[in-house]
Amino acid sequence: MTYDPRVEALIREATRRRYDRRTILRRAAMLGLSAPAVAMVLAACRQEEAAPGQTPAPAQTAAPGQTPAPAASPTAAEQATGGMVNVINTLGDKQVGNPILNSADYWVEWLCFNKLVKYDDKGNIIPDLAERWEYSSDGLTLTFHLFEAKWHDGTPFTSADVLFTFETIKDEKTDTPYGSRLQVGGEWVSWEAPDDRTVVLTMKEPFAPFLYGLSQIPIIPKHLLEGSSDINTDPFNTQPVGTGPFKFVEWNPSQWIRFERYDEYHKGRPAADGYTAFFMEDTNAGAAALERGEVDMMFVPPEMQPRYESDPNFMLLNYVYFTPITLAFNHKHPILQDFNVRKAIAHAIDKKSLMDTVTKGRGLLAENQYATTGPLDKYNDYDNVNYSEEYPYDPELAKKILDDAGWTPGPDGIRQKDGQRMSFTLLTYSGFDEYKNGQVILQQMLSQVGIEVVPQVLEYTTLEQMWHDPNDDPMGRAMELQEWPHPFEQDPDVYNELHSANWPPGDNYMWFKDAEVDRLIELGRTTVDPEERVKVYHELDLARLKTLPALPLYCAVDGWVVSRALGGIPEDTPSIRWYHRAFPEKIYKKQS
Repeated sequence: MTYDPRVEALIREATRRRYDRRTILRRAAMLGLSAPAVAMVLAACRQEEAAPGQTPAPAQTAAPGQTPAPAASPTAAEQATGGMVNVINTLGDKQVGNPILNSADYWVEWLCFNKLVKYDDKGNIIPDLAERWEYSSDGLTLTFHLFEAKWHDGTPFTSADVLFTFETIKDEKTDTPYGSRLQVGGEWVSWEAPDDRTVVLTMKEPFAPFLYGLSQIPIIPKHLLEGSSDINTDPFNTQPVGTGPFKFVEWNPSQWIRFERYDEYHKGRPAADGYTAFFMEDTNAGAAALERGEVDMMFVPPEMQPRYESDPNFMLLNYVYFTPITLAFNHKHPILQDFNVRKAIAHAIDKKSLMDTVTKGRGLLAENQYATTGPLDKYNDYDNVNYSEEYPYDPELAKKILDDAGWTPGPDGIRQKDGQRMSFTLLTYSGFDEYKNGQVILQQMLSQVGIEVVPQVLEYTTLEQMWHDPNDDPMGRAMELQEWPHPFEQDPDVYNELHSANWPPGDNYMWFKDAEVDRLIELGRTTVDPEERVKVYHELDLARLKTLPALPLYCAVDGWVVSRALGGIPEDTPSIRWYHRAFPEKIYKKQS
């Protein structure tokens, strides 16, 4: 792309006046900027966003197509420090500390490791291990310039570590969910390191969500893992070494894991002395520990949130989960492969009644693919897609559809056909009464039309193993109540969980396949013009409505409860999987 002074002028104007995305697009249209130029302006302005709680730095002007360097982090003298922060991990101890592997512990990933880039609480891509980056004019080459950082054992971090991470993910023997993040159009991107501080990635075609994909990939140390005979079982997995703000100290399996501050962190000295994450799947027990002052923060489901709304000792930080809770169908199941069966199930469910009951009136009815209050809202096609209109609650219609398909009630009222009973397992993971209550309600609703549902609650790690097992029996996992399929939290791409090329061991663990859905997913990944990309995902919204890979039920209003004994957390913290994920180094324990 040739240099255009209008681009530079708009970047200066937008960063100085803190324009939002809509204003930038309107101003760009008035100037007659091309789609690539608009993308350049949006990318540059995202990099100008200040981290939460910081004063925005004076506007910088980057060379066209480049991102400016971020403002320096506060020094130790500028932020209060100290104290061990105690948190609860409600998903159980996965006992895997290598963050690129399936089932890796997420507190290890957040505290010990960095990605090349990450996102802030507003959905803006910001530096992590990459200090800055730029695309080539054709959008096919992405160059990262790296910070000078060190691994927790003192070894310098270099571009060789990035390449080693990517090669390890590409190795078919590695048990990792991140392969698709490094692919475009089903083909691996290429990577090279011209020097120790530069990484160059080359794609065969432009790929809109690529930076978001890279924000998911933690970088692992080459010097500790390149000689591993089996990275899936390497001792590193329980003794992780990263570049992040906190370093691993001790792991007491199924009880807790402890981290201490890494004083040489490349973004500045973290605020807390360290973190201890306690493995506690019972949220009621966790709440008791929170109220005794033994822990400082935890995730709380909707049914537990009212008790903290007016408690002066805690902050309740609510957020709408970015994608709906769904009834997901296993499309490998011989009965559920029939669209008419899925359609009948949709008509048999009173979504509003279910939502109001399980969320205590706090949920938002889901009629599209993404939360109406979230950053992906613009990708919902409100003109043509409404699940309650397409599949209204109508048990009598559900019965007729099943009758016409040859499923007739047996002696016990359960429908049968050709010797098969219409009986489905309905799975979810432990730790949430909301999901367990939802299972019971769905069981009751579907029984009214002659469908038997057998609820089962599994530990998250057990269910996760089933997801990635190509030989998993669909009869034992016919339906699931959970958040599937969901994209990157700030990008609508659903290749990982919905494209047929990503069946297990990939993340399309419900075995869905549809040629038109595949086509639209691929088109959405390669359309870089923002407005055209919205149109593609509107088409995808409609295609999903017509094929029913899953039935969106409601958007959960989740929350974290945080003790006021903690500092570094703004009262008005906005949240997309919440503040601690992006900025754990800013939180500290107040000194009494």
